[in-house]
Order: sequence, then C-alpha cells, then structure tokens
Amino acid sequence: MPAGLGGGGSVYIALEPIMGTLVPPTAAGGVWCPIISEDLEYREDKYYSPQIRQQTIVSDVQSSYYHVEGSIVIEADPNFAPYFMYASRHLISKVGSAGSFTYRVTPGSQGSAASAGTGTVARTLSITIVRNNVAFGYAGCVVNTWEETIENGVLRWNLGILGISEADAGNGTPTWVDPVLFGADAHSIFVDSAGTAPPFAGAFTTNFNGWTFRSDFNGSAQNRIQPLRSASYIAYGETIASYETELDFIDKTDYTNMKNNTTRSIKKESIKPGGSTWATCDTGLRTTVYRTSFDNYVVNLAGMGDLIMARVTGRAVGIAGGAAYAIECKSHVDIT
Repeated sequence: MPAGLGGGGSVYIALEPIMGTLVPPTAAGGVWCPIISEDLEYREDKYYSPQIRQQTIVSDVQSSYYHVEGSIVIEADPNFAPYFMYASRHLISKVGSAGSFTYRVTPGSQGSAASAGTGTVARTLSITIVRNNVAFGYAGCVVNTWEETIENGVLRWNLGILGISEADAGNGTPTWVDPVLFGADAHSIFVDSAGTAPPFAGAFTTNFNGWTFRSDFNGSAQNRIQPLRSASYIAYGETIASYETELDFIDKTDYTNMKNNTTRSIKKESIKPGGSTWATCDTGLRTTVYRTSFDNYVVNLAGMGDLIMARVTGRAVGIAGGAAYAIECKSHVDIT
C-alpha cells in the first residue's frame, strides 16, 4: 500500500461511559470531527539495561510505562466544542432545550482525573485517528491545554491532549456535518472593570490586533504498579490561564494599569453576524476572563514606517464569589 495524503485521514471522538475503555468508530455515540492537524503519539520511556559486562553498549531492552500525548488543531465549531469541554479540567453546566443548548465551563479545582465529576473532567474521550487507512485508537484522553486564537479572521483551537492508553480500533465509516465556523465579522472584544458579572455596557473595543487565550492545567500521566504498562490516570497541577494580543498604542492608560496591578475583565464573543446578540443567537462561542492583570505591556518604536503597538500579555486571577474565567458554547448538540 503506498503512502497516503493527510487529506485522506479522519478523526472520530466519543465520550467514554467507562474511563479508559475505548469507544471505537464502529460503535455509536461519537462524531467524526474534522481537524486541521494532529500529532498524537504513543510515548514510552523504554528501559535499556546498563549492565557492566565487558562492553560499552547497553545489553538489553525492556518495555516500560507509556501514555498518549500530542495536540489536535481544529477550527472552533459548536458541533464539536462540547465534547472537548467535557474532557477538560473544568466544572461544566448545560442549560437550554432542543435547538440550542448552552454549555459553560469554569476552572475546576481537583488534582487528578481518576474520578469523574469532581471538578477535573466530567468525562474522558476516546479518539480514533485513521492515518492512511490504518486506525490508531487512544483511550482515556483529556484536554490538558486549551488555546484559542484568531487566525486569518477565523477562530481556531489548539488542544493539548493526554491519554491513558492505546488500543486497536476499526476504521469505521466517516459521516460529516456541515461546518459552523466563525470568520472575521463574527468577533467582538469588550473590556470592563473586574467583577463576577461585568456589564460590558458600551465597553466594545476596536484596538485589539489578534487574540490568543490559553489555559494550561499542567497535567501529567501517572503510572502505578499494576500488571499494565498504560497510565493509571492523569494528575493536574496549577491552572495557568492567560491571554496575549497587540494593542494600538493611544495613551498610557493601560500602561499605568499594568504598573498599578489594576485588574480588568475581558470578553471575546464570536457569533454569526446579522444583528444577532449572544442572548438571541443559537450558535456561538464566548470566552470571558472576569479578573485579569497585565503581565507585560511593552511599547517600542519598531521602525520608521511601523505602527506604534503595545505587546500585551495578561493573566487570569481568582475572584471572590465567582470564576476566574468561563468558556461558553451555544450548540445544537445534545450531550447526555
């Protein structure tokens, strides 16, 4: 069989009824998810014996523990967003009825994904990737890093994945749904005072040149002594949420805010144009950082013909009585 092109590949995702038990694409309950790219892989730290036996090369190799790790880059699409939201280290809520459901996640607080529903991951994912008509099945997968960015006007996600095990999976028969993407005319950014419920009234801003939001849960695969080489569970460390952008430099207001550690709230909203609002739309994606501090605010004279811009990074911090940030999705998908 000759080598195939990436365009002939496919990805199937399914929420697992039992953590770490693969749901293959030949079973019901999952969806075929279009992606831009992926680099999931089996990672093992093999043991090479350093015995001293009158030679200067290792003398044996033994299998060791392994886990699954890599990333998936996708266009942000409400058809698939809820699956990844359930598999991320967040507390999740779902409201609404047939036609449009609103999924909302906020930072969780527990330390591992060994048990569901405790503020770590509500569910784990099975991910099957068909490469050149050969299926690779990855079980017990969680989202360890969540990054959203606007590229060429289109909202994208780069999702860092950690998984427990690899298992054989059939290829299945892909079926696809029409994409729901958010282009350049879908996005708005608002800035207001920090608070658990900022009004963002009249706070629309037009000086953001780019937007990247990241949440890193600092997960790591954990292996415990049992007659298996696959990981036992995923442990989490500190959650670090941040954003970065460039701002047209107009005055020193934000520079002074950075020096004084003045906290602000930021909302990035993506909805279809044409008069809809978040309240009236039936598909949309929204990220709100309720309390954020400037980490860096750097403004320089780059060159004679260059605009004067401020390179900005900010970090989310906790807020009493509320969440540091929230990611919301309005979707027709009904996950039970």
